Amino acid sequence: MGFQQLADTNRPRHVVDQILSSIRDGTLPAGERIPSEAKLAELTGVGRTSVREALAALRLMGVIETRVGAGSFVSAALDGGRMLADAASEIASAISASEEALQLQEARAVFETGLVRLTVARWTSEKGAGFADLLSEMSGAAEAERYEDYIRLHREFHLTLAQATDNAVVEQTERSFLEYMDHEGWQDMERQAYLPNRGEYLRESVLEHRAIIDAISAGEAQEAADLLHDHFVRHEG
Repeated sequence: MGFQQLADTNRPRHVVDQILSSIRDGTLPAGERIPSEAKLAELTGVGRTSVREALAALRLMGVIETRVGAGSFVSAALDGGRMLADAASEIASAISASEEALQLQEARAVFETGLVRLTVARWTSEKGAGFADLLSEMSGAAEAERYEDYIRLHREFHLTLAQATDNAVVEQTERSFLEYMDHEGWQDMERQAYLPNRGEYLRESVLEHRAIIDAISAGEAQEAADLLHDHFVRHEG
């Protein structure tokens, strides 16, 4: 079958349904490369963010596999009958978790781009020295591709940014956001974001965080807010 554009349905689920249908009718046999994100967005009539959610859910369920530098492929070991009979509801749950994670991302973006202005206003050289040490640790974890260490340090960075406002309510709110990041959907989104090209991505992430601190240190509140916003939305298409 050919891919159909979205009518009135859940956007990521629509992409999933189209891919599953193509696997079922043999258009996408086991081992076949699936269209790129951009092409899937064009074929199905949804945005690339929804396509990414759908691919993340399919990958989580073992329906597709991603090969670095090559793209995504229908799993060579896929049992089509089992997948269609048993995995659809699990895929729907994974999509739901992913949607909640993206809502958390949006909320954090709004919150942190606001708090960074207070951080700039209350910046000190001592705080700058603390971030220099933290960024050094992040860089070391990135170069060694220590994924779990990097995720821990990444979260520490954002908490320390909130603490730098010297506002207990801001700090507690950020802690609440970080607690939500233990959510299954968020953790899967982190894996999908960082792991396909782990080393390159982690090093780019360090540079983003360093640029944010450079802007804060220079007293450039608007630039810091813009950089932080870009950091949060870098995966939206």
